[in-house]
Amino acid sequence: MENKDTQIKHAITFGYSLDFGLVIEKSFENYKKIALLGGATILLLMIALIGIGFTMFTAFMGVSDLTETLTDFNPLNFSTVGILIYIGVMVLISGLFSPIGAGFLKMAHLAEENKEFTMGTVFDYYKTIHFKELFISASLLAVVNLGISTTLDSMSLTVLGTILTYIIGFLTFLTVPLIIFANQNAFEAITKSAQLIIKNPFIIFGLIIVGIIGIFIGLIGLCIGVFFTMPFWYSLTYTIYNNIVPINEESEIKEIGNNLE
Repeated sequence: MENKDTQIKHAITFGYSLDFGLVIEKSFENYKKIALLGGATILLLMIALIGIGFTMFTAFMGVSDLTETLTDFNPLNFSTVGILIYIGVMVLISGLFSPIGAGFLKMAHLAEENKEFTMGTVFDYYKTIHFKELFISASLLAVVNLGISTTLDSMSLTVLGTILTYIIGFLTFLTVPLIIFANQNAFEAITKSAQLIIKNPFIIFGLIIVGIIGIFIGLIGLCIGVFFTMPFWYSLTYTIYNNIVPINEESEIKEIGNNLE
């Protein structure tokens, strides 16, 4: 823990270098190891969530009302209480699903170290001490983003709200890996993510753009391919973090095992 804190502090204080081409190359090599299983996992998760959501909503609203609601959905049409309930539900969903993204990062890490992983790996952080911090960080960021977007939308400043939420997402890009790989609490992870990002914003921004483009390549031909390009995002995120704050293989694998006990 002390060594990880020292590494992070050093990177924040003195900065770090990122080789754009090398990061992309390593990310792609990692992606090839998780593409099939990771893509299949994402596809099955989406099918399950859509099925559950459709069943629940149609049971209460009916198919026609559901279609109309989705078409005309706008939280600003709700009452004040309705808006607060909407924000509360979205915050809860963000918190509850945050360990899944962390699970994909763990999958990328295990693949990098040539360790075994399964579809179940994406759910591992529901069983670890990191769940609380992942939940808090995701919920806090959801509150901030929804608060900003809802407030500015009500003032007809939708574009500004979108820009601000993207900026927040960019600055907090490393929050999850800081929690699961460096044992930072939610507030430390959010703060240190921003401090690390602003040390090298242009390279990281460029890498993120490449990652987004890489994902949407899956839309070519059968749109289902996007599910199998999405794991590239986690490989890229993992590789960027691992280049900024190198993960100690032996201690990290041991820690993952201990946290699952």
